Amino acid sequence: MLYKIISGKYETGTKEQQQSYEQLFGKEDIQFHFDLYFHWYNLIHELGHCLVSSRKISMDPVQEELYVNRFAVAYWKIADANGNLSRLEDMITNILDQIPSPVPPDTDFVSYFQSIWNSEAMQTVAMYGYFQMACVVEAMKSENNLGEVLHEIGILAVQLDSMEKYNGKVSSKFAQNVIDVCLKNLSDAGVALDNCQIELELVNNPEVQCARIIEQ
Repeated sequence: MLYKIISGKYETGTKEQQQSYEQLFGKEDIQFHFDLYFHWYNLIHELGHCLVSSRKISMDPVQEELYVNRFAVAYWKIADANGNLSRLEDMITNILDQIPSPVPPDTDFVSYFQSIWNSEAMQTVAMYGYFQMACVVEAMKSENNLGEVLHEIGILAVQLDSMEKYNGKVSSKFAQNVIDVCLKNLSDAGVALDNCQIELELVNNPEVQCARIIEQ
């Protein structure tokens, strides 16, 4: 099965698109913050979607997003060599402190986003950004390690001691390195990827951040 992780670049977006991300991340250090989220953290998030799909596991979309965020956080707790996960946590916490929650009072977070998942309201950078960042914060609160997270989708007996730490730069230019190191780490840990080929495609539109099945 061939998957493609498609990731857009901030620097090639339109002025309007860039302004949307400035509203989310703030103007200060916007390029680094965009790359930290999308070309460091979110690449592993999208790879998590590939793993779930490759094992033919069906999840509710909101539950799957919560899962792949737990996967990405658990992975970076092992593989982060430069303190980027802590920087990401600080950045997201600061953002969420300044954004009012769209979830109505006395409404469950998961239930609310399940109810609007396919609506126009969910398609904005602000709404989807809030949802994903809130999911990241929840994942960071989890005490489950990567082995336990993988166990949830039926991947057992992984060897995590051999995992290499990633100490490369945070930039779209180094996004392929992030993917390559993660795939090698998963393989070395005993996660079977024989029938799951994953490729990265960088595109100009920063709003495109996804993983797609290309061939089955």
